[in-house]
Amino acid sequence: MKKMLLTGITAAMLITPLAAVSTPAPSAFAATTSSAQSKEAVKQGDILLKKLNVYKSTVSMGNIDEINDLYDELTKQLSIVEKAIGKVSGLSNRNVLLNKYAVPAKKEIERTIYEVSQFRLLYTILNGLDEDEYYTYDKDMAKLERMKKRAAAIKEAGGYKALPASINLDLRKAEAFAAGYNLSYYDYWVDESTGAEPDIDEADLYYDDLTRYVKQTEMKIGQVADKAYRTSLLQEFVAPAKVTVERTKYEISQLRLMNRVSELIDAGNIEEAKTQFSKLEGLKTRAAAIKEAGGYEPLAKAIRDELLAYETDLKAVLEGK
Repeated sequence: MKKMLLTGITAAMLITPLAAVSTPAPSAFAATTSSAQSKEAVKQGDILLKKLNVYKSTVSMGNIDEINDLYDELTKQLSIVEKAIGKVSGLSNRNVLLNKYAVPAKKEIERTIYEVSQFRLLYTILNGLDEDEYYTYDKDMAKLERMKKRAAAIKEAGGYKALPASINLDLRKAEAFAAGYNLSYYDYWVDESTGAEPDIDEADLYYDDLTRYVKQTEMKIGQVADKAYRTSLLQEFVAPAKVTVERTKYEISQLRLMNRVSELIDAGNIEEAKTQFSKLEGLKTRAAAIKEAGGYEPLAKAIRDELLAYETDLKAVLEGK
């Protein structure tokens, strides 16, 4: 009897259409699946809107540190939402969800992306100066300038509301500090090379960068809309660097002039070499005068001795001795 019963059940299953017995109708299955996908998209979208509200509130307070802390979390949730919406059937359904959840988040992200990028790049610059002797400072500062221009352009193109002024102020403060910090290295190297560790060739190597970075730092400090902070940075970085420039420039000029004279001698252009060599005395006179006027310490005796020895050798050659 059991065998017959099982056979009967099996026969009934074979006679009855399989879809009617074991699976819902295709339309019912699609509706169930679509509903589940829509619910997931809405669930993730609601999470995104909560994060967006917190982010917008933080932006309105103008604290770039806190904005940076929330930025990645917001963009990550936006990505989750876009993927969830992509699984929802029906173009019109997806568009409704995108407009409700993704579009507002994208606008706020686009409104702040270049400020967050500047903040992170400035952090990279300061770390690079601290940790890497061969750090490509100029390359990253050029990148920062491009970001600043892009930030202004994207706000104009998108018609976005301006960010709180404190955000740009903090970024420009950090930029000016980074420039000053970089300048301090060159100030140190030139100062040491003409003082405690005398090496006039080493000083010459860094001198042009020192003068270039003095100008750059002054320019970047000038972009900071805070007089007290500008004054502080000028005193901390620019003033001592300018003293180093003034204190060393005529000795550097003497070295470069004598190098030029040496090249002319090697090229057999003795008359031009003599003409150039005659300018040396004027540089020596100005070197002494500027130190007296500014109250600057003289360069290391080893530097003075080296320049004098170089001068003596060239003079002997020019006089045919």
